[in-house]
Amino acid sequence: MRTTFPFSQRLFLFVAGLFLIAATPASSQEARSDSTIAGAWSAEEAYFRPVIRLERSANGSLVGFLADRADQMGAPFSKTRLRGDSLFLQSDQMGARFHGAVSLEEQVIQGTWTQGDRSATLTLTPIEKGGAGEAASTTSSRPQHPDKTYPYRTEEVKFKSDAGGVELAGTLSRPDEDGPHPAVVLLHGTGRNDRDYEHRGLKFFHVLADHLTRRGFAVLRYDMRGAGESGGHLHAADLEDLARDAASALSFLKEQPGVDATKVGLIGHSMGGMIAPWVHNQFEEVAFLALLAPPSVTGYEVLVGQNARLADATGASAVEVDSIHDQSRRVFDILRSDRDSADVAEQLRTILGEKEGGDDRLQLKVEANTHPWFRDLTRYDPRPALRQVNVPILVFFGGQDLGVLPRQNAGPMRAALVESPSDTISVRTVEGLNHFLRPVEAARSSDDAVSETTIAPEVLAQLSDWVREVTQHEASSE
Repeated sequence: MRTTFPFSQRLFLFVAGLFLIAATPASSQEARSDSTIAGAWSAEEAYFRPVIRLERSANGSLVGFLADRADQMGAPFSKTRLRGDSLFLQSDQMGARFHGAVSLEEQVIQGTWTQGDRSATLTLTPIEKGGAGEAASTTSSRPQHPDKTYPYRTEEVKFKSDAGGVELAGTLSRPDEDGPHPAVVLLHGTGRNDRDYEHRGLKFFHVLADHLTRRGFAVLRYDMRGAGESGGHLHAADLEDLARDAASALSFLKEQPGVDATKVGLIGHSMGGMIAPWVHNQFEEVAFLALLAPPSVTGYEVLVGQNARLADATGASAVEVDSIHDQSRRVFDILRSDRDSADVAEQLRTILGEKEGGDDRLQLKVEANTHPWFRDLTRYDPRPALRQVNVPILVFFGGQDLGVLPRQNAGPMRAALVESPSDTISVRTVEGLNHFLRPVEAARSSDDAVSETTIAPEVLAQLSDWVREVTQHEASSE
């Protein structure tokens, strides 16, 4: 049966590029050395808009990656093969493959994407930096995205992190009125994210900041170290560095004119929600916490089954799902160990079945998943910090979240918070929403590629109402 499917290839719900770690041995075979195929290609189909990046490795072989945006490297395909004018790509973890005919003269790759029992015809064209192709691949109708006619003030700011003195850059938005205003810092999930926290053309933090600022709150969102205009390198940071970055953002925000320093809170998504209580308890106190899709068990417990769940959701067979789960468990057992980085890297090569000095994709997989912050994440247990929370706290889970499962995390979250000193606790699961708190059509779909909703309106409304209540702040007129 052949149907066009309204679902996204964007499966990296908790860790951007998570499939790097669980990818099976990759191969590349081709019959010509033509390099003009190298670059980013995208389809403009209404429902499915993959960005496929093709690159030449040092030895001249062709390497394929599946990405969210043209400026991302993405996750490597398990197989990339170019023979004559025939291109074949395969992702074992997604249970997906693409077979297309290449016409470099017409600058088009025409073929079929198959995933499980579903398939779609794709016409891939090159993406020019800043050109129409790039725009078409990353944008569609996004009614929640604000235009530039803000009814409030925005300012580009920079501040130093206490972790190594790294300079971080961001945007501070605040109401036109003098204040003082309650305020929030927005804390990203995993990956090298910019201040807008954009995924698949949906600017999560831009929309959230706009919503809150229109309702009378000052909001600081910033580029993570190594992203956007911020300095530093994410790959060199550990989890405490990222927590100290957030604490430095809070300290900076409290010092800004028009901000009520006694009513500054922290809103974190995914990993950001996981470490937000730690930031409050150990580095910089806040007046309230709001956690969006946060893990409440160890990173290992969340991650070890995630690849298998996502593969199952995209049509992989039971045998493939079991194999992926087993491989993920062995990989994350190594990552959470106390072994040094060199030993861990060698163990990963063994588990993935690659030889020492293998191809470029192996090195990418190993390097991307042996960063200090990521290894810390596999070991980090948020429950001790949750038990110490002494301020109002609100938690949202998406009922169809495949990355941070409500059934795995909501119970431990409630149990930990019940033991805390906080007298204002609210843990909510909203059915029909995914990891980014966007509506999905079915439990087995993430649907980011077709969503026109960046954040579910009911979540935005409940969040701003709650923050207004705990800060005793009257809403501004939009």
